[in-house]
Amino acid sequence: MKILIVLLSGLWVLTALGAEAPTRRPLDLPSGGARQSMQDQDEIVEIIHFYGHHYEADAFVFVIDRSGSMSTGGKWGTLLEEMVTAIQSLSSNAELGIVAFSTPIVPWNDQMVDSGPSARALAITFLSELQPMGATCISLGVNAGLQILRTSSKEIDSRRLILIGDGGQFCSGNNDAEMVVAEIVTGNWDMHRIDTIFLGNYTAGIDLFSAIAQENGGQMRIVQ
Repeated sequence: MKILIVLLSGLWVLTALGAEAPTRRPLDLPSGGARQSMQDQDEIVEIIHFYGHHYEADAFVFVIDRSGSMSTGGKWGTLLEEMVTAIQSLSSNAELGIVAFSTPIVPWNDQMVDSGPSARALAITFLSELQPMGATCISLGVNAGLQILRTSSKEIDSRRLILIGDGGQFCSGNNDAEMVVAEIVTGNWDMHRIDTIFLGNYTAGIDLFSAIAQENGGQMRIVQ
């Protein structure tokens, strides 16, 4: 009987201690850690390094100047190198589009393309076959790029158009900078982000590229 009483007393003590002990979690896995990890993976975006700056998006359209002036000062060769590096850094989850503008406008594809290995190789081949020539039709090139970007399956906030060029608009008599900006704003009715990169120090071109970025939610950078 004494033995039974001792055992019951010990069991009561252990139960009481267990009730008072704080609940602990493993130190290497916070509460909800697995679920949070999956959410973080869903939110990861593509990051490219382009002309010394990082750009984030899930869908990129590059609108590049291939007018005759791009053949001077090594600008065309540098542009191709930057484009190849950026394209090769994309994963297969990203979407890619390219438009080369002069006269005429030359798109790589008429819709966004998943940037798998074969698509990246085809895009680089497309670039290698281009040569600088013709006039500078910026608004036509940007609006062609916006039309392509509109085919993306990604959320609109994760799409990005990057405009690269070295001059102002000189295209079939339509050389008015304010008109160029107005045409792009009108064409960008769904407000995709447009970032601009200006190559050189041509003041009128810098002002134009700055206005295009400012009116379309983007940033403008100058590369000398």
